[in-house]
Amino acid sequence: MSSWLVTLASAAGGGVLAMAATTVTDHLRWKRDRAEQWSAKRFEAYREFMNVMHVQVGAARSLATTHGLLDGPPPVSEEEGVREIAESDRTLALAYETVQLLGNERTGSAAHAWRAAVWQLSDYARGELPAERNDWAVAYTTYREARDTFQAAVRGDLGIGGPGFQRRHQTTPAEPGGVRQTS
Repeated sequence: MSSWLVTLASAAGGGVLAMAATTVTDHLRWKRDRAEQWSAKRFEAYREFMNVMHVQVGAARSLATTHGLLDGPPPVSEEEGVREIAESDRTLALAYETVQLLGNERTGSAAHAWRAAVWQLSDYARGELPAERNDWAVAYTTYREARDTFQAAVRGDLGIGGPGFQRRHQTTPAEPGGVRQTS
């Protein structure tokens, strides 16, 4: 009779262990799936933020060309340039808040610095801050450095290995202010 009890206890113990292992495995799988879902949401938020930032900088660059701050994209009318910046700024505010909500501290801080750099370019382009060509060139370099810092923070937050492509902010003497004006 005791061998029967040992067999029953072994079977019951094995069943409990199997159930516990299944529960732990399911919980770990759920956590991994949830982390992947949030990672995908963060990626989309970062992508949207970067896209809107580039739209605003493009509008600012066109208006800055109109005001002679750089030799860049085709100039636009004052009204069109101001309208484009205002429209992109409304979209940018929403994208920025999503980044702040979903991103980690490093990414949120980098987003803030990049947004401030874009605002400075927009303010120069709209004439809200007085600027000359050299002021624009310095602000544009700051924008590019802030963009690269944000992209590095995003790569870190999303667990993307490697350094990624970080632009080198070299000067080009043939261009006004000695700074290449590429985005």
